[in-house]
Amino acid sequence: MNVLVTGGTGFIGRHLICSLLGQNAKVRILTRSHEHFALLRQDSEITTAVIGDLADPATLRGLCAEIDTVFHLASYPGLEDLSPVYTPSDGHWRITVSGTSSLLVEAVQAGVKQFVFVSSVKAMGEDAPGCLDEGPPAHPDSAYGRAKLEAERHILAAGRDHGVHVCVLRLPLVYGPGNKGNISRLIQAIDRGYFPPFPEVGNRRSLVHVDDVVQALLLASELPQANGETYIVTDGQTYSTRMIYEAICRALGRPVPRWSAPVSLLKLGASIGEAVGKLCGCPMPLNRDVFNKLVGSACYRSDKIVRELGFRPRRTLYDALPEMIAEYRKS
Repeated sequence: MNVLVTGGTGFIGRHLICSLLGQNAKVRILTRSHEHFALLRQDSEITTAVIGDLADPATLRGLCAEIDTVFHLASYPGLEDLSPVYTPSDGHWRITVSGTSSLLVEAVQAGVKQFVFVSSVKAMGEDAPGCLDEGPPAHPDSAYGRAKLEAERHILAAGRDHGVHVCVLRLPLVYGPGNKGNISRLIQAIDRGYFPPFPEVGNRRSLVHVDDVVQALLLASELPQANGETYIVTDGQTYSTRMIYEAICRALGRPVPRWSAPVSLLKLGASIGEAVGKLCGCPMPLNRDVFNKLVGSACYRSDKIVRELGFRPRRTLYDALPEMIAEYRKS
C-alpha cells in the first residue's frame, strides 16, 4: 500500500506513520522543510519526503502519483485566533481551505482510492448544552472551525463527484506521549505550582488518546462503510477541569489540595491578565480566553464510529498520564 501523509511531522502524524510502517506500507510525506523531515527520520524510516506547501499548488504537482491512500492531517493551526471569520489572505483560507482543494485535485487526477481528513470538533462549535453528536447542524464560532468545516465540505463533495472513498474525522483535544499541547502545559504548570487548585464547576470536556486517533484513521480508510461519512472520535469519557486537575496531581505524586480557588477570584485574575496582556502586547497565562476554556464545556459523543466502524477506544487520560509525566520529567 502506498500512502501519503500530510502533517506527517506533527504529533498525530508521527504516531500514524509508525503504525503504517508496522503494516509494511510505503509512506510518502509532504513537508515544508528538510529539517522537519530530518527530525522525523530519527525515529522512523520514511520512504519518500516531498518538500512542498499546501498554500502553493505548484509544489503539489505529482505529489499523489502512485498513491493509494491520502491521510490529510495538515492545516493552518491558528488556534489562538479568536476571530469568527477568515479572509482569502489569511492562513485558514490559504492552507486549510484552498490547500485542501489543491490537494484534492492532485488526488483525483492521480486516481487515489481513499482520502481521510482529520478535522476538529471546532468545526461544530463548542460550549453547546449537552454532548453533541454528528446530527445537529454545525455552527463553528472561530476562523479555525469555519475553515475546517469548509474543507470538510470540499472533501465530501469530491467523494461524491469523483467516486473517491472519503471520510472525515472530527477530533477533540488529543493527548498522549510526544504532545506539547494543553495537557502537557497543564502538567508543567501544576508541577511548578503555577496553576491554582481549580474548583469543580461541573463542566464536561471530551478528549482522545493519539493511539485511538490512529485506530480511527485506519478504520476510516479501510472499511467501505466509512465512505462519505463524518465521525467524531473520543475516548468515551468526559472530564471536568477539576477531574483533570486532580488526576494530574495524583500522577505527579502530589497531594490533591482540599481547598479550591473561588471562581470569582479566577475570573478577576483573568480580567487582570487580559488587561496586562493588552498593555504588554503578549498573552498572559490566565486571561479571559483561558478562563472561558477552563470553565466551559466541549462535550461530544462518538457512538456513531463505535456502531458503524467497530471503533473501541483503548486509552483514557487516567492511564495515559503516568507515561506523559515520565516523558515530561525526562525533558
